[in-house]
Amino acid sequence: MSLIKTTKSLCPECKKVIDAEIKEVNGEVYMYKTCKEHGDFEDLLSINAEHFKWSQQFMIDGQKPDHTCVPTKKGCPYDCGSCPNHKSSPAIAIVDVTYRCNLKCPICFANAEARGLNYEPSFDELVRIFRHFRENIKPQPPIVAMYAGGEPTMRKDLPELLTECLNMGYQQLQIATNGIKLTNIDYFQELIDAGMPKGSKNNRTRTVLYLQFDGLEPETYKKTRGVDLLDKKLKVIENARELNYPNVILVPTIANDVNAHEVTNILQFAIDNIDVINTIMYQPIALCGRYDKTRLKELRITSSHLAKDLIEYSNGKVGKTYPLPTISKFAKCIAWLNDEPPVEFTCSADCGFANFMLVDPKTKELTGIEELFDSEEFLRRASKWYERIEREKRWEREQKTKPSLIQRALARVRKDAMKARMFADLSLAIRDPAMVTQKLYTHFKDLIFKTSWESSSNWLVDGNILLVGLMHFQDLYDFDLNRVSRCLVHYGYIDPATNQVRQVPFCAMNAIHRERIEDELQAAHKIVEYVPEIKTQ
Repeated sequence: MSLIKTTKSLCPECKKVIDAEIKEVNGEVYMYKTCKEHGDFEDLLSINAEHFKWSQQFMIDGQKPDHTCVPTKKGCPYDCGSCPNHKSSPAIAIVDVTYRCNLKCPICFANAEARGLNYEPSFDELVRIFRHFRENIKPQPPIVAMYAGGEPTMRKDLPELLTECLNMGYQQLQIATNGIKLTNIDYFQELIDAGMPKGSKNNRTRTVLYLQFDGLEPETYKKTRGVDLLDKKLKVIENARELNYPNVILVPTIANDVNAHEVTNILQFAIDNIDVINTIMYQPIALCGRYDKTRLKELRITSSHLAKDLIEYSNGKVGKTYPLPTISKFAKCIAWLNDEPPVEFTCSADCGFANFMLVDPKTKELTGIEELFDSEEFLRRASKWYERIEREKRWEREQKTKPSLIQRALARVRKDAMKARMFADLSLAIRDPAMVTQKLYTHFKDLIFKTSWESSSNWLVDGNILLVGLMHFQDLYDFDLNRVSRCLVHYGYIDPATNQVRQVPFCAMNAIHRERIEDELQAAHKIVEYVPEIKTQ
């Protein structure tokens, strides 16, 4: 047994902050912690200690907002709002737009309707919350708006809310949905149209389906969602194809002894449907909200379990799963060179992992990104460019006088020259230029020369690239305060006590604050009319 690092965690019983040690034990990684009142706790973090330790090198601090919402009083993670302890700006603004749902899943982050909660924010309140993220988080506001719940499609005004957020400047509109209402192709089209920017050159909507998708067996859905939904999931994919809609993200919640055997089935399904699916975001179950508490240890599964299965199934094509911060320096470089707002990827290296695969749309054959690019070399070169550009940015900030028109024009020419040199330098990480198609090469070039949401989308969609991600959210058993202080996904709500919009990091919300916040909202607002469940059988 050897110590990897120390951190602060929470007691799963009383939720007090306690010391925690993260240790390697026989090639695996565990968290150990002791509460003076409730005793010892341990939890498995990874079955691959070497990968866990390797990933720690990619930690990078994010862009803190100029102003925080709430002062520090009780300390992290009790002051969420957010407080000065938070180390990054959120990349995603997530809001529970309704607590109504047309399912009662045995596994669910939000247990609201089962607890009798039926408060629903008004349209104006939701607009105010989403606007807060865009206007009050400076200098780097989130660029993704996510609609959650409950089931967000239960709101009749969801299309109007999508359009409002699009007009606020959000670059992507993610609907976290079970997909039941998307089996209606006319409603599907309405959501697509609501996210269509005016004057869009490529006619591509900003609306993205973050589709709950737990497997390809009816029995799986009976266990995870309480009812067989497979036919409805397949109907959503069929509708997406008929509408020529390529923005489906599959979001499987994976629990051991429930649907762990479906991990590779889901991968193959995405490969077979690469024309409409561009991403899988696997989510190992977080043991909070609604789940079978008598089977806590039986259900636990980690990102490392999933990575092992995916790599073996694809004969290594999935490749090494890189922590999300690895792409942060490259993203910051190209954003600055193109005068675009950067996408924040500065979460903890323990939060999420991802890699790309190229899928031949005809043969469905896979090409791992490592076959095309030397990823380690690419990251090394990108890191050097990041250091150079950070020096440039510091020099700009130190200038006492406002640049003249001529100076700004010269700065633009200088940036364009740097882009050309950076592209040439990063291209040296291509292993075999003959393997890179002209289309893929063009999209790679556009990522640097024409940084925008469209060029990033083209890299995935037009390049027939499948992004495979692993996002393991925290619960009270594996809670790490360092992780939550770097969280990039913040829930927004209006505090009924202060009438102030507050923002709560995702894992802190679901593990600590959700029940309290929902009870406060329920007590402070009138009850909305209940809409009966949609029958799924």
